[in-house]
Amino acid sequence: MKVCMCRFCGVKHESVMEVVLVGMSKEEAYTRTHCRYCEAPASSFLELPDEPELGIDEIGYPSVVISKNRFGAPTN
Repeated sequence: MKVCMCRFCGVKHESVMEVVLVGMSKEEAYTRTHCRYCEAPASSFLELPDEPELGIDEIGYPSVVISKNRFGAPTN
C-alpha cells in the first residue's frame, strides 16, 4: 500500500494518486484533500515507502488516519 505522511503533524494516510472531486460535496472534497488531524493540505504530504496491506476498516482516501506521530497521539 502506498503511504504518505503529513509533514506538519506526522499522521500517516493512504496515498491516493488521483481523486475525482467532480460531483463531491465541498465537505467531502475537503476531507479527501486535507490531513484529518491538523487539516494541512495533501500537497504537504511526504511520500513514504510501501507498507503491507491493511484491513478493510483501515483503508481509505488520504483523509483516513492510519496512525499518528510521537506527539501523544495513538498509534495502530
